[in-house]
Amino acid sequence: MVRMNISRDYERNFMKKLIATLAALAVVAGGMQKASAGDREWATAGKILTGVVAGAVIARAVEPAPVYTYQPVTYYAPPPPPAPVYVQPAPVVFYAPPVCVRPAPVVVYAAPPPPVFSFSIGFGGGYRHWPHHRHGW
Repeated sequence: MVRMNISRDYERNFMKKLIATLAALAVVAGGMQKASAGDREWATAGKILTGVVAGAVIARAVEPAPVYTYQPVTYYAPPPPPAPVYVQPAPVVFYAPPVCVRPAPVVVYAAPPPPVFSFSIGFGGGYRHWPHHRHGW
């Protein structure tokens, strides 16, 4: 058997059209028969249903099997704990207090200044800056 390189979509469309055409021909051929009352209607209906079922069985037989694919499973693990970091302690440095050299303070004792006494003699009536101090108001 010679196999042509035909895409799956084309094959599916071709089979669908073929089945639809055969079903339409069966309906048209069934309509040509002389219909009369009695048991013949059921026989005709049974033939049509048998044709539809047979067409469905043939369509399923010709249809390719489905292809199942599985994606690979991806596992996410937590990152490993960080490696311990060893740090040397900082060296302890002791500083000496600074040496301050200054001369001793010179203390000078001085005698307090002598007290000052003052007085003045005056007779009223002198000029004053403020207006309420003037005479005649």
